[in-house]
Amino acid sequence: MSKKTWTTIMIVALVIASAVGIYFLTRPVDEQAAEAKTKVTVWYTFTDDQEAYLLKAAEDFNAQSENVEMVMHQQPNADFTKAVYSAVLEGIGPDIIFNYPSEAAQYVKSGHVADLSQYIYDEEIGIKGFEEALSKGVLEGEVLGFEDGLIHYVPAYTTGPILFYNKTLLEELEIPVPTTWEELEAAARKVKEAKNIPFLGTDSLTDIVQMLIMETPGAGYIDVPNQKVLFDTPEVRAKVAWLVDLAKEGLVSLTSVGNYFSVDFGSSQVASYIGSSAGFPYINPDGFEFAMAPMPADTWYPSWNRGPIVFYYNDDARAEGAYEFVKYFISPEVNAGWAESVIALAPYAWTRETDAYKAYIGQDSLANQALAAVQAHLGMAGSLPAVTGANVVRNAIADAVIKAASGQMTADEAWDEAVILSNAALQGK
Repeated sequence: MSKKTWTTIMIVALVIASAVGIYFLTRPVDEQAAEAKTKVTVWYTFTDDQEAYLLKAAEDFNAQSENVEMVMHQQPNADFTKAVYSAVLEGIGPDIIFNYPSEAAQYVKSGHVADLSQYIYDEEIGIKGFEEALSKGVLEGEVLGFEDGLIHYVPAYTTGPILFYNKTLLEELEIPVPTTWEELEAAARKVKEAKNIPFLGTDSLTDIVQMLIMETPGAGYIDVPNQKVLFDTPEVRAKVAWLVDLAKEGLVSLTSVGNYFSVDFGSSQVASYIGSSAGFPYINPDGFEFAMAPMPADTWYPSWNRGPIVFYYNDDARAEGAYEFVKYFISPEVNAGWAESVIALAPYAWTRETDAYKAYIGQDSLANQALAAVQAHLGMAGSLPAVTGANVVRNAIADAVIKAASGQMTADEAWDEAVILSNAALQGK
């Protein structure tokens, strides 16, 4: 290379370097700051109003955060948790999703969920009064219930199953709203005889079966130390057989025409259904009046506490950034707005003390009729162990009822299978 050519290359390089330097020195400060922030991603599947609130919360957080920028991604609802699982294991998944502790539990042994306790109890960036703000059942059964003793999830709102019923039909047939399983069976037989339709549908068969298990004296759900289920008893099997028989007789419907029983209910294909308290806006009754009431529950109730799960990718800055957003999201005013947007109760005492939350709860509305039906049972609300394999147990017990009701197996055979699959999952087999 000639001396002239070399000199030309050096001059060009210096000119480019100078231009780049000038650009970085003179570009807008906010652009430089945005690049310096740690990006934290959230994958979610919320509806339009819920999405709008979540996006506004992220925008407000970004405006006040010096170190973290939230990046929000709406995802398809179908197979969402499967997509998350695959992406997390590949190292390309989200930092945060909103789900239940049972979902977080399947990532604990592999180390793919962040330890939030190290931040929550930190003297500088922690959350003062965190434990005192939650009920004992939620704190001990869910937040502190992971097998490694750490926190990988926190609740953001509380809902639960309630009974939606055809008020017009029940008044016509002079049937009182059932408050026990025995009363529900009696109502179902009257409706079947008069209208030839099932009385009850359920959006979460799993929760119904779990209730039947937990209300059975001498039974339980999971023996965590011994990694086995506690529901393989004659008494539980009798309750499962009872539910299966109701389905076979056409008194109870286990499958809906759509994703939820609100469609079946609105078209009078069932006289009632058990579904989420947040489901009333999706009911379009065809020529009848509907109402809401507490679902039958004697001693145990499955309240649903859904909230952020934080994943870990060997990047402490991302994990701490995700925590900072979680801390912001469950702060009193933000959490109050979120509870209203998802038509839910607030799990935190600090939120329930805000004027905004009191105004929301004090309204005379369908929303508060639904929430009152949840509130009626929160005194007996219970949590189930969030351990590895818990998600398999949930699916296995519901599948057992469906298989038995369809005639694929007897009730005992289906329950045998559920017990075997559950114990294998709990033992990591």
